[in-house]
Amino acid sequence: MYARILREPANTELNLRFARLAEDAGKIRWALAAYERIVANDPQNFEAKVGLMRVRRAMQPSFTLVTAELGTGYESNPLYYLPNSKGDWFTQGSIALRDERHINGQRWRTNGIVAGQINSRYGDLNYGYAGGESGPIFDILPGLSVNPSFGAAVSYFNDRFYYAEGSGALTFEGTNEGLYSALRLRAAYRSYDDYFPTEQGWYYEARLRFAKQGVFGDGSMAVLSPFVLWSDISGAVVNALVIEIQPGAYTEYGGRAEIYKTLTPWLTVGANLTVSRRDFRHDIVVATGADRKDTLYVPGATAILPGFFWKQADLRLDYRFIRNNSNDKTKEFDDHLISATLVKRFDPTLPNWGLW
Repeated sequence: MYARILREPANTELNLRFARLAEDAGKIRWALAAYERIVANDPQNFEAKVGLMRVRRAMQPSFTLVTAELGTGYESNPLYYLPNSKGDWFTQGSIALRDERHINGQRWRTNGIVAGQINSRYGDLNYGYAGGESGPIFDILPGLSVNPSFGAAVSYFNDRFYYAEGSGALTFEGTNEGLYSALRLRAAYRSYDDYFPTEQGWYYEARLRFAKQGVFGDGSMAVLSPFVLWSDISGAVVNALVIEIQPGAYTEYGGRAEIYKTLTPWLTVGANLTVSRRDFRHDIVVATGADRKDTLYVPGATAILPGFFWKQADLRLDYRFIRNNSNDKTKEFDDHLISATLVKRFDPTLPNWGLW
């Protein structure tokens, strides 16, 4: 068959037959060459484009990336709208894992994170979180893949166990003409400790993400991340903004815009803005009897100094201003946060973990 292809290299059907046989025989590079010949001569051939994506995925090497962060910062109003709030220094850290590898011929992705924050003045705001998810990656259309996954998480808050949750998600990813796009659909069931007024229930979220390099010249990147979230967790609302998903019955929608620009090899700067609207279904404004509605504005700025400490160990400086507007005037507040964080990435499978 290969001899026939040498005589007719532009024959689509012949190359497709060869590519299928090569894949079945485990000759991935042979299949890659056949699919590339088809796409070069027949750019709209659907089977060839899907096959090319599939064999490229099969040739991707396995990798493990761990990102460790440790930092400190100051928050001007950690109690938000509660009275007598004073500024507080905090220490925060996290260890995140991203792993991709082939398991029985199938590409598999695993993500996990352990994170926490300790406050010097308000110890009852100390917070901890551990969670992860894992699932296969399937290429379904040219330039489009889907990653179904299942996950679990637990949390610690106010010096006691806070909640446990299980979740399922579908993440669609694609790249077209340099634009990365992703859609993440997720459903989770969360159950809280009996100490807290919140009980248990489902929440659902849909998050889009678009990222493109070079929007503002070389070394730049723009990211846009709109989202919508619907929560039906029973019980009272506890500590808005302290955790990612505020318990209670509400609908929330909004988004985050980010811009990054590398100015020199040792400095990258960025600006971001998060805006969200949260409409509560069972939280009533006492003065008016209306359902509570909050609008959150969070502008911020970032400076990253790559290799500030040593190889792949960056210094990140962050500032955020938090403004919450509400139709319940007792829930409005302003807050300022500044932080400095050491960010280190390494591969634990390498000798000495690749730390040096």
